[in-house]
Amino acid sequence: LQAAIDLGVIDDDTVLGSPFVDNVVMPAFFSNAVGATSVILYHYTAPDNAVNDYLISEVADNFGTFPDLFDADGMNAAIMVVEALKATGGAADADSLKAALEGMSFEGPKGTIEIRAEDHMAIQDMYVVTLLNVDDPEFKYYESVATVRPVPPCLLEGDFTSRCGSLPVGSLG
Repeated sequence: LQAAIDLGVIDDDTVLGSPFVDNVVMPAFFSNAVGATSVILYHYTAPDNAVNDYLISEVADNFGTFPDLFDADGMNAAIMVVEALKATGGAADADSLKAALEGMSFEGPKGTIEIRAEDHMAIQDMYVVTLLNVDDPEFKYYESVATVRPVPPCLLEGDFTSRCGSLPVGSLG
């Protein structure tokens, strides 16, 4: 919400409410919210890049449907593992993988994903969208309002807080 306010997408008096959810349950949960604007972690119509196009094509060809809410995160996880193994020359021990992953960035369906070295947080785009309908057969429910890139505070606690360095330390609440 703060990112949307900072970008001028909404003003301080606007409340987005609950984030939108996956394609299948949108009609059940949000049929009375057509016209509402909220955030979504991923919808296949939001990102415009070659990796997302590949994901859309593969899901359509192999499953006869469209990518859903967490499909991009699954693909991101797979890409991250492959890139880490490339960086370690195939070494799969914890210390080698940790060193490869800290500070890594790679291209995924949501664009550039950055693994923050301090706390291993995946920094990635989210989407502010307006709900247009809940009955499109291709799940084209939304109009894009903005792409936002939240940068959450470091959530490490106790003895691990020192890893946060110059990052703000806090909570998501």
